[in-house]
Amino acid sequence: MKNLLVLSLLLFTHLTFSQIKGVVRDDKGKPISYATIIVERTQQGTISNDKGQYELLLQNEGEYNLVYQFLGYKTVRKKISYKNTLQVVDVILQEEEFQLDDIVIKVGKNPADDIIRKAIKNKGKNTVGMSSYTADFYSKGVIKTLKLPKFLQNKITVNDQKAIGMDSIGKGMLYLSETVSELKYQKPNKLKEHIVASKVSGNDNGYSFNTADESFYDFYDNYLSIAGIGTKLISPLADAAFSYYKYNLEAVIKDQGVVINKVKVIPKSKAQPVFEGDLYLVEETGAIYGVDLKVSGISLQEPIIEEININQNFFYNVSNKSWVKRSQNIDLTFGALGASIQGVFLSVFNNYNFEPQFTRATFDKEILSFAKDVNKQDDSFWNRNRLFALSDEELKDYHFKDSVRVVRDSPAYKDSIRAKYNKFSVEDVLMGYTYTGKDDRYKLSYDGVIGIDQIGFNTVQGFTMNTNLKATLFSNDKKSYSIAKVNFDYGFASDRFRAYGHLYHKFNDKSQSSFYVKGGSQIKQFYGENINEYINTAFSLLARKNYAKYYNNEELYVGYSGKFVEEAILIHAAMGYEERSPLFNNANGSFYQGSRAYTSNNPLDPYNDKSAAIDLHHLYKFKLGVGLSLGMKYITYPDKRVYMSNRKYPSINLQYEKGFAGSINSLNYDLIEVKFNQLVPVSNKGELDYNIKFGHYFGGEGISFVDQKHFAGNQTHLNINRDELSYFNLLPYYSLSTNKSYMETHIEYDFKGYLINKIPLLRWTGWNVVVGYHNASTTDNKPYQELTAGLSNFGFGKINFFRIDYVRSYWGTSFAQDGVMIGFKKSF
Repeated sequence: MKNLLVLSLLLFTHLTFSQIKGVVRDDKGKPISYATIIVERTQQGTISNDKGQYELLLQNEGEYNLVYQFLGYKTVRKKISYKNTLQVVDVILQEEEFQLDDIVIKVGKNPADDIIRKAIKNKGKNTVGMSSYTADFYSKGVIKTLKLPKFLQNKITVNDQKAIGMDSIGKGMLYLSETVSELKYQKPNKLKEHIVASKVSGNDNGYSFNTADESFYDFYDNYLSIAGIGTKLISPLADAAFSYYKYNLEAVIKDQGVVINKVKVIPKSKAQPVFEGDLYLVEETGAIYGVDLKVSGISLQEPIIEEININQNFFYNVSNKSWVKRSQNIDLTFGALGASIQGVFLSVFNNYNFEPQFTRATFDKEILSFAKDVNKQDDSFWNRNRLFALSDEELKDYHFKDSVRVVRDSPAYKDSIRAKYNKFSVEDVLMGYTYTGKDDRYKLSYDGVIGIDQIGFNTVQGFTMNTNLKATLFSNDKKSYSIAKVNFDYGFASDRFRAYGHLYHKFNDKSQSSFYVKGGSQIKQFYGENINEYINTAFSLLARKNYAKYYNNEELYVGYSGKFVEEAILIHAAMGYEERSPLFNNANGSFYQGSRAYTSNNPLDPYNDKSAAIDLHHLYKFKLGVGLSLGMKYITYPDKRVYMSNRKYPSINLQYEKGFAGSINSLNYDLIEVKFNQLVPVSNKGELDYNIKFGHYFGGEGISFVDQKHFAGNQTHLNINRDELSYFNLLPYYSLSTNKSYMETHIEYDFKGYLINKIPLLRWTGWNVVVGYHNASTTDNKPYQELTAGLSNFGFGKINFFRIDYVRSYWGTSFAQDGVMIGFKKSF
């Protein structure tokens, strides 16, 4: 009864602020979703929701003309007399009586082509009035499950909590939010947004992600990119549109004497990055009057996406004599593994000012900002500024999730949940355990001894078992924290126990500074984690191939890192001591039944079990790293800044390493390394990715094998959890190790479907052609080179997260070997 009373009060408050309300229907009584309602001769308006319901708040009493519009329907004007009381105005829109009778069609000539040519030719004229402006922006975002299998229902989380409100088939609302913001825009691509208010269902501290930047789709541009998807789509009004589209004139309509052409957009191949649907273009100028287009997952090279629909409505603005975007609706559906999810993002642009007083300082590095009290606005604010009426489902979602939030935020509930998950059981000894302190101020965790991360095998230790103990302490504001962690490792064949500790503190400051102390005993590969431990375990036990080679390291390090100059510069410094000692094979077991034998633990002499790559020695080390990120932009939250990388510029990384005070002088050295990497989009034809390193040793003639430059090789034909721009595909491990000068080059070009969508049959697969070049050059060896050609997005249907490559390798100009690599695509 209490919840019913609260809901009734919410509905009453909602209605009392809705001074003009009603439902927009067609002549058959069916609600019309996303119809535009405008107060004539003003920029004030609203949009009907998915039930056809609308609400409009008028400021003063008087006579008003309300204009009701929706693409494909006749515009209706209603004159009302408003007296500052709730007034219901329902409207019926009639379908347009499309006519082609007055159009003279010449034999062999398509009238739609001339209409599109005019629109393309006049793009500059039709957008000159929109070259710079300020505007108010309102957006509502909804994500809901249409169907969700049982095994996924308990795995979906929202705001770090299990999703609530689903029915038995997994249908329910996952995300509901609203945004009110102020925009500043200047051609060609300068957009600055200040979010005044943000409301997220069930989270009173949340920030909605349905911003203007995520909704800024301009079909006058040649290419459009859907947020979060790399594929560049070709606009039906692109300069080269006729290479990708055919057009049909479907109808001619009139709106207040303005002739509008409805043009059907037909892609020549749906496998290309194209739209299909309808464009509504003004006859006289070719300006966009409306957009009703869609794009498929195949066109996007993302089979998990079923379809994305984009609907835009424009109105004629007398002040700048341009057709201006009023509203936009993005409706997408996606799914896999029996799940189906829908996302709907509705936007309204209001109160345009086409004569803004911008200065050079207007568009600085800040692209998005949030007001200090952005998520603290009350219901009266939202009732005044909401431009889409909430549906009953959305009202209930706000009420239900906000009520649940109040309960979950209560000390009693938090204590009960904490007590539930802090309860210790006997199985936790094996599986792991976490204890959370009051108000989440600290956490104590133990990883257990059974799990894929706890058990492994290598020929030095035999079967291994390891676990971690970890303690985390948070400050009151949760922005500063300290971590103490100890790793314990035991090898059964070597009968040796090792422990390694790590103390870390993250400061609460603008430079995001951190300090650490770490040390203990470890078994380490000569080149970091070049060979994945899981892969090495599998190849050792199943094929008797022990690729990983190890040494024992006793070390102690102190280090610091921080970001400076608006996070454009990252500095890391460390000083430490290492004592290295050789290790030998102690295990010979394997499930492999063939005659193959394990190689030794010495990568320089693999067939001599008694030899070692290093002798016992020690060395002090100093490391300094400087990372440069150019052209950084940032988002300003009420309590922090988040910086965004700029792909226009390469990332630059400088590394200096000094080994000194070694056991013998020949172990001492200096090393300087410079690295450049960048991802470069190439219009709609793909993207170029490169990673280039240069390095030189000073006084490195007698250094330890541990300190030499080792190139990341691969002899497994598997690319799992690896970066293709840091590794070689067929290079034997440790075959190019050097203590002199070196250069490493990795270049890849991903066509993003540009090539394969031109090949019959294959164009429907969604596969991407990827080609690459990899080079490792050292002073005392012939350069090693690889040429690669492969398919990313490989698979069938929605299971398309694999990558397969054919590789040819060369020593100098001499052919070395070829092979096929199998793995996962980068984004998986």
